[in-house]
Formats: sequence, C-alpha cells, structure tokens
Amino acid sequence: MTKTVRSPLSLMILSLSLVFILAACGGTDNAPAASNGESAPASNSAPATDVLPEFCGDPSKLSAELHFFNWADYMDEDIMAQFEEACGVKVTQDIYSSNEDLIAKLQAGNSGYDLVIPSDYAVQILINAGLLRPLDMANIPNVVNIDPNLMGMYYDPENTYSIPYQWGTTGIAYNVTAYPDGVDSWAALFDPAQVCEQKGFASMLDDERESIGATLKYLGYSYNDTDPDHQAQARDVLLAQKECLAGYNSDNYSQTLAGEEVMIAHAWSGGTALAHGENENVKFVVPKEGSAIYMENMTIPADASNAYTAEIFINYLLSPEIGAQLSNYIYYFSPNLASQPLLDPTYHALLESGGMVVDDEIRSRLEWIKRDDQSIIFSDTWTAVKAR
Repeated sequence: MTKTVRSPLSLMILSLSLVFILAACGGTDNAPAASNGESAPASNSAPATDVLPEFCGDPSKLSAELHFFNWADYMDEDIMAQFEEACGVKVTQDIYSSNEDLIAKLQAGNSGYDLVIPSDYAVQILINAGLLRPLDMANIPNVVNIDPNLMGMYYDPENTYSIPYQWGTTGIAYNVTAYPDGVDSWAALFDPAQVCEQKGFASMLDDERESIGATLKYLGYSYNDTDPDHQAQARDVLLAQKECLAGYNSDNYSQTLAGEEVMIAHAWSGGTALAHGENENVKFVVPKEGSAIYMENMTIPADASNAYTAEIFINYLLSPEIGAQLSNYIYYFSPNLASQPLLDPTYHALLESGGMVVDDEIRSRLEWIKRDDQSIIFSDTWTAVKAR
C-alpha cells in the first residue's frame, strides 16, 4: 500500500505507546483456548517467551504471522510494525476496493485471511452466509472502549461477529479552484452539463452500492431503493455521466485529488481528509439530497487459521493510544471513546477546515446501506453500467 499523507507521530508517542498499552489492555494469559486456538502448526507459532508484553496474550497461542485484508489507506503501517516488534507477529496486509470484492474472496473459500474489515451491510451478508467466526470477547477486553451508541447495530445486534473499526460518510470531494462557490448537490456529478465541465477530471467510487446509491439520492430516492424503474433511471444517469469521467476509483482517489488529477470526485470523508491534508484546496461536502453513513468493522473469517492472534491484534487496536494513533493517521471518525482525548489537535482542525465534521443536521440526511432479498438488482445495474 502506498501512503502519501501521514499524521505526524512523535518519537515519544511511538516509544511510549507500548508502556501505556500495558496499563490499558486487559491481560489475556488466563483466557481459555476455547474455540479460538490457532490451527497453524507449531512451526508457525511465535516464539514462546516470558518477556512479551501482557497485551500480546499467551505466547503459546500466538502465530508467527497474521494475514489482514483491508481497505486502501486504512491502516498506519507503523502500528503493524510496532505489533510485530512487541509480540513477534508479522502482520501482512492486502487491499481490496469494495465490499463486493471482499465478499467474493471469502465466498470462494480458503482466502487465507485472519482479519477482514467489512462495512455494515457486508457484515450482515457474511454472517448470513456463515463466513464469519464468533469473537471470543475474553481475548478483547478493550471492547469496553467502544462508544455504546455504536454497538448493537442492525447488522450484528449482539456484536457476536464484529467490533466497530472506524466510521465515516460518503459525499463529494472538490477543488475550490474549480468550484470557488462550493458544491452542495449531487447535480455537480450527475447533471451532464455540470460534470462534463470537468471532463476527464471527475471520478466516481468503484463501488456498486455507493455509486448507484448516490445516483438514487440525486433522483430523490433512497440509497437502498430496489424499484426496477428507479434502478433503470439510475443506470441511465450513470451511463450519461460516464463519458465525462476520468474513471471509477476507490483505491487512490485521495492521491488524485491532492495532485489535482481530478477536480471533483465521489468520495469517502476520510480519504478526502487525507487529500485535504496535502492540498488545502480539496474540500468535502455531504450533498443536500443526502448520502450514506457507514461503519467498518473488525471481523474474523470462519476459516481463519490464526483467530486467537487476530483477537489479540483487535484488542491492541482498541487500546486508547493505538486507537488515537490510527485515527491521527487515517482521518476517519473513531468509535473508540478512550482514544478521543489523545487525538492530535491537527486531526480536529483538518476535519473542520475540510468540511468533514458531521453535525445533527447532516446526520439527519444520512442513510445506512442495507441489504435484503431484492438488493441483487444493484449488481445487475452495476454490470450494465460497467459493461458500456
């Protein structure tokens, strides 16, 4: 993963974070092996030692490697390196572009991943398909740091399979040099007369639920609308728009925005914040018609080889210091209440100046992406759009 924007982390925070975590993390030496023991052979285990920090858990259960499947620009690689140095576990991260890519990978079986980060509705799909493993909360005592208002969501009411990771909103990123009066409507992307003023300098997320959902909101419908006539209208809008796009981009739109390769983009708030941190002319808006709110979640695939180690890593990410380090790096909104006092002042200033802050009025215009038996029509519509 290539990262172009980083929150400054002082050497003092980096060196002291492990010390603080010792006090913040519950010990796991006495956690039962239960169903989350590692299935990897002994040769794949981390070296047994009595000197590992307590937050590393039981050394005899740790694997030597942890395989992590995540969104682009959604992890501070220093965090993975710190975990490896402290616990002897090498964390290898691969990247996907959409929930549909993740779902397909797990459905195919033998993915090889121990920790994956699906969004809300994707968690529900994976649970229903039997593709996620129940979490052993005895190994994740730092779950108490999560905002109770963000637990028990519709997709996993008991948090049996998932713990919130980060959350954000979907909207429009734009460059104020091209839009000195700002942007307030999806029309800037979906009205051909407007988007084609930036022909070759506009992009959409490469994500069927997000791109079709945004189009539906522009047309006055719900993000989750499955009415065939409304989906056909959305398809036609996307096809009319397509000739003026630079492309569909979910992976590195923050870099193309920062480098002014695109001047307007369908975007997620955190990715736009990364771009704004590098180029102050990049701003973000939730259009007046409304948009989506989403929660990414830490989950373990049902066939994960290193489930215990994944739970120990999840617990590590939920410590106050590491939670703050993560948010200070990726600029999404953290569900970790204990990390809030530790966030860098520049984190808050950047979100404020970039237009990412969510107030009550904005929140009232946001929808969760949901799935039911009719939602397959989104895939059909997307196939029709991408094929032409």
